[in-house]
Amino acid sequence: MKTLTVRTYPVPLSRVCLGTASMGSAGLTGEPAEKAFAILDAYYALGGRFLDTANVYGRWGVDRTNASELVIGRWLKDRRISDMVVTTKACHWAPEAPDVPRVNADALCRDVEESRASLGMDKLDIMLLHRDNEDVDIRAIVDFCVPLVDGGKVTRFGFSNFCADRVKTAIGYLGADWERYFAGVSNEQSLAMDGAENYRPGSGMVATDTALLEVQKQYRFPLFPFSSIAHGFFTKLQRCGAVYDGEWHSTDSFAGNKAWLTAKNGRAYNRLCAYSAETGVSVGMLSLAYLLAQADTIPVMSVSRPEQLCELAAVASKTWDSVSFEA
Repeated sequence: MKTLTVRTYPVPLSRVCLGTASMGSAGLTGEPAEKAFAILDAYYALGGRFLDTANVYGRWGVDRTNASELVIGRWLKDRRISDMVVTTKACHWAPEAPDVPRVNADALCRDVEESRASLGMDKLDIMLLHRDNEDVDIRAIVDFCVPLVDGGKVTRFGFSNFCADRVKTAIGYLGADWERYFAGVSNEQSLAMDGAENYRPGSGMVATDTALLEVQKQYRFPLFPFSSIAHGFFTKLQRCGAVYDGEWHSTDSFAGNKAWLTAKNGRAYNRLCAYSAETGVSVGMLSLAYLLAQADTIPVMSVSRPEQLCELAAVASKTWDSVSFEA
């Protein structure tokens, strides 16, 4: 798998980051753990060296623990792996109290210490604030992140589900050496979402919009978009035999988000289908390639079976041109 050298991290990063949100949610032992290990093994064997997890991943699951981090930590130790870059996230609201923000210094320190122990890492690679609380001055948030870098507990910090003006203010507040502290932003982004002009994510999640892309262009920090294939949006359209000819047809059995059935996405769907016929690459993986064609962008993608990683790695090993996806 190819890598991408970014401005804000000291080593090159794999072109696709493996998402691990579901790992351990069904339990930390037996078949669930074995399945997680098999996926991690396959990703590593294909050259993947970049994982995405979070302290909250698994807390909705069977064991009500930070199961994803625990599984990854056990795998890293069992396989004696030391060259994997791991992004984890902190300060998400607790499942039992979704209306209580946890974006504060105490919650951050608790999550970081638990994540370090669970992952078996003295120093976390990339730590993202998982949710924003716009009632808190962004400069105060920066102030309780910086000591973690200066104290050697975190290599870089960044934001997940933060809007453009907050990101820009944070970088400005960090000053001239901002890139020594700040890693990047992980918001929701995909070809399908870019085509849904009025789309607003739920559950407090924030989409990558034009304003954030302008800030990224100015500072050249990386984006780590999640929901990178829009929950299989284009694949589901193809499976149900959808047709777009200026209007959508044959979408009664479409199991995806019908709010995304826009004219722009219809043109994108037609282009993906034609490009798939030309290249032999599936429409789902081509929608991932759309993000790979964007500057300083490393999409996060999860799989449910090791076999799915082969096509992912093949796509991640190519160079893509954004012109190929223009409808």
